[in-house]
Amino acid sequence: MKEVYLSIPFYILGLLQRFGPQHGYQIKKIISEQLADFTQIKLPVIYYHLEKMSEEGLLNAECEKNGSRPEKTVYSVTEKGREQFLVLLEQMLDSEYRPVFSTDGIFYFSEFTGTEHIVQKLRVYTEKISLGIKAIEKHRDETAAYIPEAYRSSAEIIFTHHLLHFRAEREWAENTISILEEEKNT
Repeated sequence: MKEVYLSIPFYILGLLQRFGPQHGYQIKKIISEQLADFTQIKLPVIYYHLEKMSEEGLLNAECEKNGSRPEKTVYSVTEKGREQFLVLLEQMLDSEYRPVFSTDGIFYFSEFTGTEHIVQKLRVYTEKISLGIKAIEKHRDETAAYIPEAYRSSAEIIFTHHLLHFRAEREWAENTISILEEEKNT
């Protein structure tokens, strides 16, 4: 959970440096449209982090009024924020690979459920993963149409990373189904 918490300020600081000053809704929109495939940022917590980061001096927050529209707070990165972004970047580069697979808990406590039930749920799980793969591939293809040339290589690296993980998880689930069905038949 610590990495997810660190990643929210990391992404906010990075987005504001890349796209310039933005108000909260614009930041939420960018995260939703461009980062949702590879981050686990819940959109309601963005405003909490914007306020906290402003209090810490990482962001400037200026109120802006356009005509009869409601007042909006526009955020921009301070020098302290740029420095913190680099610290967070280093922390993320130094992070350890230690995935957590909640499905492993099923097998740890498998005596409390039947094999047929597990197989049925794994089939549903496999289908969801397949749908996830299709969604990522679709988003990758859509992104390729509008992403600036300077970011294409990075985008392809990100999409490939996630597709490989999804495909490996699907393969694990399919293999597990085969093992369980084979055990059932022996």
